[in-house]
Amino acid sequence: VSTQSTGSVIMTFHNAARSALLRSVTSVIEQTPPELLSDIILVDDCSDDENTGKLLRALDPRIKLLRNYKREGLVRSRIYGALNAQGPVLTFLDSHIECNKEWVQPLLQQLKAKPRGIVSPIIDPIKADSLDYRVASSNIKGGFTWALHFTWVALTEKDKAARTKESDPIVTPMIAGGLFSVEKEWFFRSGSYDTNMDIWGGENFEISFKNWMCGGYLYIMPCSRVGHIFRKKHPYTFPDGNGKTYSMNTKLVAEVWMDKYKELFYQNRPSARFSEIGDISGRIKLREDLQCNDFQWYLDNIYPELHIPQTTLVTVSQEGWCLDSMGGGDTPVGLYKCHGSGGNQNWKVDSANKKVQQNDDCLTVAETGLLLLDCQTGNMNQQFELNTEFHSLYNSYHNVCITITNPRNRAVGVGDCKAQQWDIKEV
Repeated sequence: VSTQSTGSVIMTFHNAARSALLRSVTSVIEQTPPELLSDIILVDDCSDDENTGKLLRALDPRIKLLRNYKREGLVRSRIYGALNAQGPVLTFLDSHIECNKEWVQPLLQQLKAKPRGIVSPIIDPIKADSLDYRVASSNIKGGFTWALHFTWVALTEKDKAARTKESDPIVTPMIAGGLFSVEKEWFFRSGSYDTNMDIWGGENFEISFKNWMCGGYLYIMPCSRVGHIFRKKHPYTFPDGNGKTYSMNTKLVAEVWMDKYKELFYQNRPSARFSEIGDISGRIKLREDLQCNDFQWYLDNIYPELHIPQTTLVTVSQEGWCLDSMGGGDTPVGLYKCHGSGGNQNWKVDSANKKVQQNDDCLTVAETGLLLLDCQTGNMNQQFELNTEFHSLYNSYHNVCITITNPRNRAVGVGDCKAQQWDIKEV
């Protein structure tokens, strides 16, 4: 890699653990050849203790510290860092990572050969409780569910056949978003990030769809490895709540980039319909100015194996009381007064897979009642069929239907299919 490919590393943080931040910055300095690193931009997103970043400046003269004096979130903080970066290549890293040996060379080499795109390392997991470094598989790529949750998926046989050697780039429909490199010129010419997005979440969908649809590419470079601490929960707060913020951010993605397929997003994340997202005309114009392909092109050419479900969105009610997820998890599904606002009372019926869902969770027969749990392929306790003729939701494995088990407290479970009929209406 020539000195022309020098890059800037950008890390944003808010109330980060000093030990994790120190480990991250030190690994960048120690594992990156000096001639390939022009500067390290640390963006303190209004942490409670502003000394956290200041202490790190003593590590290396190339470290530049920026601070937000109000909470801006990941997207706006990364743009702030990018605007102040000196290198022609921007490498965005989370603040809880560890760079492995020769991690940056494959990223810079690929961008020098093919500038208009984004490249990501293999992300090795670091255990949050012990900090043990594990090696991740190099036979996976990034994907997503229709609720716009990122997921890792196995390479298809076509993917494997397209690679002649292990070091060949992995073409990926989606990046995880925390760790990637991009040429600074392309990053800003292609619209950087959507600054309407708040705090964290959804930005990887926008930048992934945009790059593929607007003339770029996404590769995972198997010879580049960076460890990442996968935390069990966010160590910081969301001013408007995690769920509300994520729904707003992903709705921005759906409305700008997903065309008619945004309806599948709303079926899987019904609460997002009511999220306030503000003016999106600027992003629509960006898509027009870049002469981007449509989302159908993305599905046909980049992610053809993604399952497109044949689903129906319904409400299930009886005498003004609706089947309601009651928040899901360990709380059994019950009845709540019908409010017509969707959310917990809208159910997605996937006829092909015999599932009744909200987001990525499925109605599940359990000893404690009817629960909303993670959907699992082959779980017969989750196999429900909609029967509009008999006004029922039927589980063939147990030969039972959803019924009201206790009218006094409006408890719902399963029982004799002749016990009740439901008013099932498409939304």
